[in-house]
Amino acid sequence: MDSPSLSVVYISKNAEKHLRASLESVRAIADEILLVDCGSTDNTVAIAESFAARVLHQEWLGFGGQRQFAVDSARHDWILMLDTDEILRPSAQPLIRSAIAQEQATAFKLLRQNYIGHKPVRYSEWRNDWVLRLFDRRRGHYDPQAFVHESWLCADSVQRLPGIALDHYSFASLKEMLPKLQRYAELNAEKVYGRGKTISAWAPMGHGVSAFLRSYFLRLGMLDGVEGAAIAWTTALGAFMKYAIALEMQAQDRDSS
Repeated sequence: MDSPSLSVVYISKNAEKHLRASLESVRAIADEILLVDCGSTDNTVAIAESFAARVLHQEWLGFGGQRQFAVDSARHDWILMLDTDEILRPSAQPLIRSAIAQEQATAFKLLRQNYIGHKPVRYSEWRNDWVLRLFDRRRGHYDPQAFVHESWLCADSVQRLPGIALDHYSFASLKEMLPKLQRYAELNAEKVYGRGKTISAWAPMGHGVSAFLRSYFLRLGMLDGVEGAAIAWTTALGAFMKYAIALEMQAQDRDSS
């Protein structure tokens, strides 16, 4: 039986740094490469077009909405959804083809190896990083209201492909972690506030301290040296600011009512 056709799909903005390597890593298994861009001013679009990728422009809809737009725009039902800083390992290519040919599941998780610069992070919050990226689009969807931490939602059982499938070059250096932390803290704060539940004055400190202890001690981030400590501290600060900003929004809402 012939293997179903596969669309490799990206969403992007100013993502030239690792895009060429990522596209090269999927070229052999992709029946289509689709990149949905929301206004890049660097060479992102030109790099994608040099790999014969189909490029669409879509103004930013939030992470969930943008990914769902990309999924809906693909030409094939089987989707491999990648970030532009993720590189597929050669060992994963035949596993992906076999998985979609056998149709034993409609969604698969891939294991990522995360990096800061070129140093692999083996512990802390980033260990055992399974991400659901391979799926049949007819059997699920992204939540269009998910502005951050979006994930593929499906009622079917999800399987895992064996071995590390993706190398994820999250940050070129430690200093790049702080701007992303600020952005995510603001988006997560809106999510927390949107739940409509009362936020305790102790919530920022409690969540921040527990996040640090979990990352650095429970998940052995200390074994990753300075990088592990940086992940623990930024995770803690992100958790603190998420609830602190949400608490501030709650107070402003009460003052205006």
